[in-house]
Amino acid sequence: MAYPPAPYTWPCPPTDALGPWRTRQLRQLARRLLAWPHPLAPWAAHAWQQVREPLARVLKEAPAAFLGSLALPAIAAPLAAGELIDAIPHLLLELARRGVLDEQGLFWGAPVYRLVSPALGADRRFSPPLVGVLFQNGIVALRPTEEWFLAPEPGPRAWPLAHGGWLLAADTNPLAMVEAHPDKEGNALSFGEAAPAHWVAAIDEARARISTFAPELAAEHAQLLAGVVPVGTHPEKSLSASYQEAIGLVYLSLHPSSLTMSEALVHEVQHTKLNLLSWTDPLLDNGAEVYSSPVRPDPRPMWGVLLAAHAFLPVARIHRAMLDAGAPDANPERYLAVCTLNHDAMEVLRAGARPTALGAPLLAGMDALERTLWAERGA
Repeated sequence: MAYPPAPYTWPCPPTDALGPWRTRQLRQLARRLLAWPHPLAPWAAHAWQQVREPLARVLKEAPAAFLGSLALPAIAAPLAAGELIDAIPHLLLELARRGVLDEQGLFWGAPVYRLVSPALGADRRFSPPLVGVLFQNGIVALRPTEEWFLAPEPGPRAWPLAHGGWLLAADTNPLAMVEAHPDKEGNALSFGEAAPAHWVAAIDEARARISTFAPELAAEHAQLLAGVVPVGTHPEKSLSASYQEAIGLVYLSLHPSSLTMSEALVHEVQHTKLNLLSWTDPLLDNGAEVYSSPVRPDPRPMWGVLLAAHAFLPVARIHRAMLDAGAPDANPERYLAVCTLNHDAMEVLRAGARPTALGAPLLAGMDALERTLWAERGA
C-alpha cells in the first residue's frame, strides 16, 4: 500500500529529519543555562558564578560534548524544570566522564545530594549532602579521602537496550509525579514484580517488532529514546508518559502483551517528536482551547487531541503492516479500533484546529494519512 507523505508523523526523509530540531532545542537549553533566568539564593548564586564562565568555555571549545551532555534526561529534565542546583552536578559529572573539563577541573560549592549517570550505571546518594565536590576529567573528589574514578559501576543502575538507550533505575526528573491523566497518579519508578532482565527483554522484543514493521520509525526511536523508566507491572492496563521538559525519557509499565508495549513505545516517542518541535515554535494557534476528546474521559485542549491522533496514526500503520504480512500476533480488531480512534480525533482537528506555519504541513500530512487508513480499513 502506498501511503501519502506525513511529515513529522511518519518519517519523510530528508525534509523532516529530527536531528536539526534536536540540536536547536539543546542550543536553546544551553543559552538558558548560561543566562539563567531564575533567582537564586546567595549561596547558590555564588556556586553558580564559580562555574558559569568555565562552562561557557567548554561549550565553545567542545560543543558536541556539551550538547551531548545536555541531551541526557538526568541533566536536561531538572534544567528545563528550573532546578539548576540539581542539574549542574550531573552536568559536571558527565563532562568529567567525557574528559572535556579544564585541566584543573571545576569545583562545585553547593550541596550535592545525588549523582546519577546512566553511562556509568551509577546512582550515588549522599546523606548528609556533600558540600564542595571537585570534578576533574575521569575522576571526582567526593571528599578529601574519597575519589570516584569514572568507570562503570559493578552493580549497575542502568541497563543498555538492544536498540539504543537504557532501562533506568534512577530518575532525576522533578516533574515525574506531575500527572495530566485523570486515571493515573504520577510516574513513580518501580520494577513491580519483574527483574530488570525481564524488563530489558520485553522492551527489546517490543522494539524489534517496530524495527520489523516500521524501520523508519525505529531509526527515529534509536535517535530520540534515551531512557525508559519502569513504572510497575500492570497485567490489565498499559501506563506510559513523557514530558516536554525531558526529551528522550519515556515512562512505561510492563504489560504481558508485547504488542501493547510496542504501541506504548510508538505512542510516547510520537509525543516526544511533537514536544521537540514545539520547544520553540507552537504548532497550533488554539492549542489551549478545550474540546471533547475521543481518547480520554476528560475534556482536552486541542493540543491534547493533536497529540493523540499523532501518536496513534503510526500505530495503525504498524497494525496494517502486520496484517498484510500475516504476522502471528496481528490483531485485526485492535487495528479497526485504532483506525476509529484516529478518525474521531482527526474529525475534531479538522473542525477546530488552527495550525501555525509549522503546524500546517504536519496537520495536512496527518489528514491525508488518516483518510487513506480509514478508506482501506475494510480491506
